[in-house]
Amino acid sequence: MEDPRYGEFESPSTIAAITAALERVGANVELIDVGPDIYHQLEKRKNNIDLVFNNTEGLDEQELREAIVPFFCEHLHIPYSGSSPKTFINKMDKATAKRIVAYDGVPTAKFQLMMPGDRLQNLSFPLMVKPYSEGTSIGINQNSKVHSVTELNEALDAIYQQFNQPALVEEFLPGLEYTIGIIGNHVLPILEFDFAKIPGQPQVRDPHVKNIENPYVTRLAWSDKAIHFAKLAITAHESLEVRDYNRMDFRERDGQLYFLEANVIPGLHPTEADLTNMCRHAGIPHNDMIALIVDVAIQRLRKRFPSRFDGKTEVLEELSAAAFAKAAKKGVMTHQDRVYNLLGN
Repeated sequence: MEDPRYGEFESPSTIAAITAALERVGANVELIDVGPDIYHQLEKRKNNIDLVFNNTEGLDEQELREAIVPFFCEHLHIPYSGSSPKTFINKMDKATAKRIVAYDGVPTAKFQLMMPGDRLQNLSFPLMVKPYSEGTSIGINQNSKVHSVTELNEALDAIYQQFNQPALVEEFLPGLEYTIGIIGNHVLPILEFDFAKIPGQPQVRDPHVKNIENPYVTRLAWSDKAIHFAKLAITAHESLEVRDYNRMDFRERDGQLYFLEANVIPGLHPTEADLTNMCRHAGIPHNDMIALIVDVAIQRLRKRFPSRFDGKTEVLEELSAAAFAKAAKKGVMTHQDRVYNLLGN
């Protein structure tokens, strides 16, 4: 498919792996494709669904598109994994997400929302230019880093023509990039991206770079620096009110870490996804990762649906407990009275 937004969709191999992982924990799995009739598809099943494992995207709805299925599940009183519609809407509006985390003290680069013809205000070149409401590096390429007003205007025009939306223009952060994942109260090993090691020495993680970067991605050891990074990620995670699991991107400048964006439905490919690779560094295989996500979701949902899961989760609980018991652990940290486990050596 030509629309770059299809890059967010999961592959058949990923869907098969997730299905097998869900069946392993005792679920009878039905795959529901999301189309214009998704409300009716959910409505007719609402009395038979114990849990929607939400992994849905959209196309033309911009900041609303990841919120559609959670919203319908809320309306129909169907339990679902992952975050609320509010979180998805806030996250998909990159400017709003940056403002929210900044309020709680998480550094983020200076930025401005711009349309073609707008005047740049109080930002210094080089700048990073990207769609304000897309994910998975959609609309980003190596020309997204601009060094002049002419290059900026060209980038603004390209984004508006392709996506019919403003661009998020922010000061470019030249340091290493990090992605930090959380499942429940577990902080996963942090992945580090040193662009100097990647062929062609790219400046940004565009879709092409993501296709070739895995051999060059390293795990950040649990040092004081990494623990500080984890604290910033937890703060951003809680500021955006993310539920169950999340992966957040940050960049470094002059020793300071800056928030880029949250990936509230991170990719779940069985071998290539960042979240999968983080879990691998902690000794958690893909099927156990899915079990942990489901277990965290059901623990949260029991309060709202006290009898929905009775007698149905024994296998899930055993597998989830075993996965955590086998995982490598660094220690624990506390944030606002919540205890988080740092996974990985």
